[in-house]
Amino acid sequence: MHTTRFLISSRAACARPAASALKAILGLALASALALAPGTAQATLVANTGMPSNAVGAGWAFNSGHSYAGQFSLAGAMTIDSIQGYFSTDAGTVGISLFSSVADGDGGFIPGSALRTASIATAAGALAWTGALALDWAVGPGAYWVVFTSSYSAASQASMPGWAPQPLAGYALQQGGQWYNAADLDLGMGLRVDATANASAPAASVPEPGSVALLSLGLVAAGALRRRRKPS
Repeated sequence: MHTTRFLISSRAACARPAASALKAILGLALASALALAPGTAQATLVANTGMPSNAVGAGWAFNSGHSYAGQFSLAGAMTIDSIQGYFSTDAGTVGISLFSSVADGDGGFIPGSALRTASIATAAGALAWTGALALDWAVGPGAYWVVFTSSYSAASQASMPGWAPQPLAGYALQQGGQWYNAADLDLGMGLRVDATANASAPAASVPEPGSVALLSLGLVAAGALRRRRKPS
């Protein structure tokens, strides 16, 4: 009776390391297969002017009497994740809006109607990339305008510099509630728009050989582990 118990205990003790090893192999195979699987869509800069070169004083006054807009285009459906402009700030708020595009009647284009709007609180600060994050604005293909407005007083020293190294397709300026095509004004403000492509139905993909091999190894390990657990 004692001998039988000892043999059973010995077999169980020997089986534990093997079972642990098989579990480790299975876990490694599954983790590797997941790592090799196709990833999710990555965010990309769909508009990036680079940093404007002129300094405060040489730029455009950024206060409640002026709004500035830059135009960019999307080739497909995307979700806008963040929008940033390059400007100095004051105590107050900055509105960041997405507008449609309409003809200005003179052969150019200006912002149309507001589609989405976000607002951020600001304090007095030097020139920097400033904007709204985690927007999650789903939009279709087409031309759009990003509009920057502020609540700063006319005495504010906040500025919207120009001369960006990679200027946008169009610029517009609003004064007295009226939009003006600023293509000839060398506005050149800085803009960054970060977006993620909206995938429709995911297409069926052919598994990579490495993924298939790892999955097969995991299945073999699972089968061996299951056989070891069967009572004799």
